Amino acid sequence: MSNEIMQENTPFLECSAFHRGMSVLEASLRNTEDSDAIISGLLKGAAEFYGASRASVVEADWDLGIGVITYEWCKDGVPAQRDMLQCLPMEKSPRWRKALRANKPVVISDLQRLEKVYPDEAAFFREYGVTTLLAAPFSKRINQGFIAVDDPTRYTDDPVFLFIASYAVVVELNEIKQQQSLLAATKASKYNPEDVHINFFGGMEIISPKGTLTGEDIKADQCYLLLAYLILNHKKNFTVDTLAEIICPYDELDSPYKVVNNIVYRLRRTLSVIGLDKLVIGKNGTFQINPNFNIHTDFDRFEDACIQLKTEENPDMRHSLYHSAVDMYKGQLLPRCEHELWLMQLSMYYQSLYLQITKGYVCLKMECKDYILA
Repeated sequence: MSNEIMQENTPFLECSAFHRGMSVLEASLRNTEDSDAIISGLLKGAAEFYGASRASVVEADWDLGIGVITYEWCKDGVPAQRDMLQCLPMEKSPRWRKALRANKPVVISDLQRLEKVYPDEAAFFREYGVTTLLAAPFSKRINQGFIAVDDPTRYTDDPVFLFIASYAVVVELNEIKQQQSLLAATKASKYNPEDVHINFFGGMEIISPKGTLTGEDIKADQCYLLLAYLILNHKKNFTVDTLAEIICPYDELDSPYKVVNNIVYRLRRTLSVIGLDKLVIGKNGTFQINPNFNIHTDFDRFEDACIQLKTEENPDMRHSLYHSAVDMYKGQLLPRCEHELWLMQLSMYYQSLYLQITKGYVCLKMECKDYILA
């Protein structure tokens, strides 16, 4: 495509280039059904039309005040920046928020001129080697953000092609979210809207009225660790520094706030497929599990049963408590995190309780002459 689209100056030739660009883009994606591949193709088409070095999708989370690059296409020889730019501070780019609300493009044609009005924004782009930029906003349902091309060399005053690409991108983003929600809904439950049931023995399972997520659905270890720690302490809130030490214990972080904010954003994206994007909330530099939800965990129920067994005298109730506790303990607490120092003592505590009640349950069965089940 880049060889087909030449620099043209007259309006007629620019119109011709636009149609050729659209035709090539449509032909390349006509038989593609995978949403990720379609988004990648749209970014490639936009970058080549504008003669840009890089194109990316930046999704915005205004609650956390950050932007996150979720998709990126780079010209040969141009380094990828997606992994480096996972926490774009939106407070340094106020005009981007205005542009999104007004559905208007963002144009950077002169960094020196930008620096006089928005010095923080100019410094940010200069740090990452971007001298010019064109971005078009998108906003539909839960997806908001921009599709941007870095260092465009032609048609820099005409964002129409980029707007069309942004419309297609947001459609595919919504399709991805919808498919994730449908997959989760196949395991949907019938609990009250505020009820969240969580199982940690043998692995992670999050059950909401809109579906179920397992630990396998949370790909990033840092997101998994953050959620695990907050749920294990779901009646407390924690500072950013504390959470940063939990999820990055061996790293010296220049900005723990940015790192934790980024992880919370990614975690919310995953939880949103079962309607739990507000499960983790932040306030005054701390994060916690939203107290508006009713959190029901297997480890709390297990511990309650073990504690009650110490004083319960009714034989039928003791039998029921033993059976329930043994049934709930389906294995080690969060085996994916078994090497985390903060989890080891807690895991051993539950293992010790399990051994105690198993021994007590066997003794009870023997007393009742229930030798087969004992």
